[in-house]
Formats: sequence, C-alpha cells, structure tokens
Amino acid sequence: METVARNTAAMLAGQILIKILAFVFSVFVVRRLGAAHFGRYAAALAYVGMFAMFTDLGMSSLSVREMAREEANIAWMVPNITMLRALLSLGAIVVITLSAWVTGKAPDMVLGIFIASCGLLLYAFQGPLDSVMIARERLDFSSAFALLNQMTFMILGTILLIAGLGYVGLLVSSLGGVLVMGLGAGYVVRRVLSLRLERPNPRVWWSLLRASLPFGVEGTVREFAGRFDTVYMSFVLTDAAVGWYNVPYNLISMMLLLAQSVALSIYPTLIKEYDSGRGSIDDTVQRALRYLLLLSIPIAVGGMLLADRIIPLLYGQEFAAAVPAMQVLVWALPPMFLAEIVGRTSTTMHLEKKAARVSVINALLGIVLNVLLVPRFGVVGAAIAMVVSRLTRVILLAVIIGPAMLFGINAKPLLRVVGAGMLMGCVVWLLGSTPLLVVADDMLALLILVGVGTVVYSAASLILGAITPGELRHIYGMVARRMPRLVKRE
Repeated sequence: METVARNTAAMLAGQILIKILAFVFSVFVVRRLGAAHFGRYAAALAYVGMFAMFTDLGMSSLSVREMAREEANIAWMVPNITMLRALLSLGAIVVITLSAWVTGKAPDMVLGIFIASCGLLLYAFQGPLDSVMIARERLDFSSAFALLNQMTFMILGTILLIAGLGYVGLLVSSLGGVLVMGLGAGYVVRRVLSLRLERPNPRVWWSLLRASLPFGVEGTVREFAGRFDTVYMSFVLTDAAVGWYNVPYNLISMMLLLAQSVALSIYPTLIKEYDSGRGSIDDTVQRALRYLLLLSIPIAVGGMLLADRIIPLLYGQEFAAAVPAMQVLVWALPPMFLAEIVGRTSTTMHLEKKAARVSVINALLGIVLNVLLVPRFGVVGAAIAMVVSRLTRVILLAVIIGPAMLFGINAKPLLRVVGAGMLMGCVVWLLGSTPLLVVADDMLALLILVGVGTVVYSAASLILGAITPGELRHIYGMVARRMPRLVKRE
C-alpha cells in the first residue's frame, strides 16, 4: 500500500497540474481556431490515432506486465520493442499520409496528418521507456514528464498560434512535447535507475509480436473504434460539426485522467498480488470501482445539467451546438472510468485473448451505431453511439472477469453513490431555475451552482454512507504521507 500511496500521490499531483494547464490551453486553442479549424485539428489527430496501435501491436501492455514481473526482462525487451516500433512507425507514416491524399483530403489536412503521424516515430522511443518507469513503480517520474510534455506543447503552441500557423502549428508543437518527454525518460532510465540495455536482437522479434498479439488486437480495435466517430464525421458532416463534437469530448477526456491515475497506480500492485497469491485482488478492484463511480457520477450529472452554461461561457456562442452533444456524452464517463480498472484487471488475470474478442465485438457495435446514427442525428448520434459502446464494453469485460469478483461486495454502497448523485442533481436543477440565477452573471451563476453541487454531493455521500469518514481519512493519509517526498523530488 505504501507504493500505491506514493504512486497515487505522484500521479494525482501531476495530473491535477496537467488538467488545469490543458483545460486553460484548450479553451484558448478552441477560441483561437474556431469551430471549423478546431474540427480539422481534431480530425487530423483522430485519423492518425485510428492507426496508431498498428505501430505498437500490444507490446507496451505486454512489456509492463513482464517487466513488473521480472526486472531482468527490461534489458532485452526495451531495445527490441523500440526498434520494432520504430520500423512499424516508418511504414505507418507512409501509409497514413498516402491514404489521406487518396481519400481526397484537402492539401492542408494531408500536411497536418503527415505531421501528426511523425509523432508515432517519437512515441516508438518514448513509449518503451515510459513502460519501464511504470513497471518499476516510478510513476512520479512518468507524471513529471507528462507535465513537461504539456508545458512544452503549450509554450510552442501559443507561439505558433500567435504566429498564424493555425492548427498545423499546433500539431508541430505536439511533436516538441513528445520529444522533450522522451529525452527526459531516457535520462531517468540510464542515469537515475541505472539500467543497462542490450543491443536489439532481431531473432526475438517474432516471439515478441506473437506474445503481444492478443494485447495488440484488443488495443488496436479499441483505438480504431474510439477514433472512428471523429474520422467518420469528417467525411459526412462539416468541419464545424467535428469541432462541436470534440469540444465536449476533450472535456470528458480530461476528466478521464483521474481514473487513469488510479488505474496506473494500482496496476503493478495487482500484477504482483495476483502472481504471488498474496493480498486480495478482489478487494482492491472492488474498492477502486466504487471510488471511481463516486468520482464520475457527480461529473456526469453536473455536466448534463450545466452544459448549456459551460459551453457558451468557455467557448462562445459559436459552439452552442455542442451543448446537446455534451449532455449525452457525459454519461459515457462512468463506464469509461470503470473500464480503466476492469480492463487492467483482465490483463492481470491473463484474459487478454477474451478481452480482445470483447474489443472486436464492441468496436463493430460502435461503428454500426455511428454509421446508423450520425447521418440522421449528427453529433448527438455520435454521442449516443459512444455512450452505448462504452457501457457495453464494461459489461462484456465484467462477464469474462467474473461478475462475482467485481460485484461480490454489498451493492448498497454503489446504490448510495447513485442516490447522492441524484440528490445533488435535484438541488442543482432547482437552484438553477430560480429567477436570481437565471439573470445572474454567467460565470457567477456557474460557480454558485458548482459550489453548491459539490457541497450537497459531499454531504449526501457521507450521510448516505457512499463513503465513510474512515475511508476519507485513509485516502487523505496515503496522499499526505507521500506528498512532501514528491515535492522534494520535483
């Protein structure tokens, strides 16, 4: 628990800073670019992201598990995975760029897609080094480099946006952030962790690819399906519509960092407990699921009720059409939070082949729903497809893991979480309808509603027993014990 405490503190401290910086910068970017150009920026990233897993093929997931299990695996796995990913990335850059040109994308979009695809080559070197830090349970370093990446991206992005390079300049800035992050990770692996790496050996490449294949199928299909909505909309809807959809999508993605921090902190511990038979993996998973539900429910309820205030205030009336999409999209957040734990639990239990089949089924469902709903309902149709597909994935993963392990605890605390969220929603809705807040300044009204909602939800969670005072003290104690050490390291 001490290691998890340190990792959780490190991840939370870094991710809070990252979220704040990313949020402020994203508002600036959206306002600077406008709906159409922001839509092109999102479409370029999604187009590359849809094929990005073909350059990894599950090797990252495999390496984290194997390096966490046996430290000696680091020396030979890192150089070989790096070389394999670099070769795959070079091929992907060519294929992705040519496919964008062949499908009739505008010249500036083809250029943007080419620039974004170059990031795959940088990730080929940075990714394996980051896997080492996760496997060695040094997520404090990993979090610090993610913050460095965000800072570099923001500084370069601001300069290039002001210089008039638009979304293409923003894509160039993202390459700078990844480069800096990779250099930092390389320094830590060699100088701080004092790890020596072997030379690449092509003889082990096929065995690596074969072992990682189940992870690769699951990850590739999941990423393809996750990006398909934006790419599909870029062909059948306007650039502005793509921008309207991706504004709330990005807001939700920022919130997802909370769940990813918890899941990454727990993942190495789950692997060691499961392999050794020590500790209770069931208890760890169940507790994490309840905490993530406790975090995601109020965000979903509040996001739905306050979307018509949040979107115009942050991004202007040009993005008013994004409000209905956000009111639906926020309900993808609870299953997305839960999937972070459930997915890593399936990997820990060596169920990656079954998880790959789940991803294929879920991806096909998402693609079919998008094809059916987007032409008829636009961005709202894409939002509905996302919610349904994310919920389906969690349910199917729960089935292969074993519902007894996930939900073997008393269901009452989970129902109490939902009850606290409903109570908060009622209060916020009633308060927002009062004449005073209807005519109040937009920023002031939003702050009041968020503040009241937070207080009501916190009180309701304690009163209803969704979380106990003892659990709050335990969580606070874990973070507080490690935070001073984290500050000294940074």
